[in-house]
Amino acid sequence: MGNPWKGAKSVADLGNLMADWLEGRISTSPMVVGDDGPDDETRHLIPVLAAANRAGYVTTCSQPGHPESRGYDGRMWRQRAAVEGWVADRRLLDRIRAGAKRAGIDVIAHQPGVRWHDGVPVTDADREPYTWFARTDGHRNQIAYEWNGVGGRAIRELRRSTYLTLIDPVWGRDDRLWPALAGAIR
Repeated sequence: MGNPWKGAKSVADLGNLMADWLEGRISTSPMVVGDDGPDDETRHLIPVLAAANRAGYVTTCSQPGHPESRGYDGRMWRQRAAVEGWVADRRLLDRIRAGAKRAGIDVIAHQPGVRWHDGVPVTDADREPYTWFARTDGHRNQIAYEWNGVGGRAIRELRRSTYLTLIDPVWGRDDRLWPALAGAIR
């Protein structure tokens, strides 16, 4: 079958491919090493993530909120619900931003030309940051990192798109961000 991502001509094409990957119809994604599909912790989010991708919010990373609990290594782990990705459609961007803000979700939108953002911790272990979202060193570098092997026309459209991150500010909560996103993409 080759690389289905190479034929992508737009951000919309990337969204459809990402939805297909989330739902198991294709086995590869430019951001994922191996052919394992989404992480188990994300399985319950697949319906809303696939719908968001098909609507034009091309998600590249997401995680559910998890309350603090002892992990495999004995440390206390916790997570904030978060998602990030690319939006080319300005009306969709506005709807997602408005819906997220109404729900009390933090919104970080990187427009083309933004050089660097340190990011926001979304996972910690023993209250020490472990994972960050919204961390970027600029559109071109972010695109090169995330979208290796993707068609040139889609890359050019990504360069004009907004890199959008949504983060629930409450650690452990997993019932606010996802309904807000689902409502915004309808």
